[in-house]
Amino acid sequence: MHLGAAIRRGIRSRISKGLSALVMLTGLGVAVTPAMRAEADGAHCGHQVLGAIEKRYLDMGGPNGTLGCPLTDELTNPDGIGRRTQFEHGTIYWSPRSGAWPVWGAIGEYWCNDGCERSVMGYPTSYERKVGDEVQQNFQCAVIHWKQAPGNAEKAWREITCM
Repeated sequence: MHLGAAIRRGIRSRISKGLSALVMLTGLGVAVTPAMRAEADGAHCGHQVLGAIEKRYLDMGGPNGTLGCPLTDELTNPDGIGRRTQFEHGTIYWSPRSGAWPVWGAIGEYWCNDGCERSVMGYPTSYERKVGDEVQQNFQCAVIHWKQAPGNAEKAWREITCM
């Protein structure tokens, strides 16, 4: 076993024991899903998914959810600040200022064609959402809009929200 994994497992065990004691003392109920128990060491489909990225991934259904299985372990982004994990159907990006958010499809392609997190738009700060006949996603300094145009055409554009 890798030393880092052993240390993380030990820390998680201590946290878990501390939370269990707190739950018993306060009488609070905590639901632990089977997916959380089975994946407590961060291993998913042969890759390590950790921290806030793992939490977002599990919130989205883990390996059986929207993103599917991870294709990489956690990677450091080119800006040297943020992190990401790539999955079968998208990527979860994390930074200390934005948190962990998924990007995929036409919005993800548009964002990365402009430089991903290194662009003026910065990191994602929300899920995609449907607004009228378009899909939008917030970024630190922009909103990306995507719309199905007549026929099979697609249209994507951005609205810069900070200077």
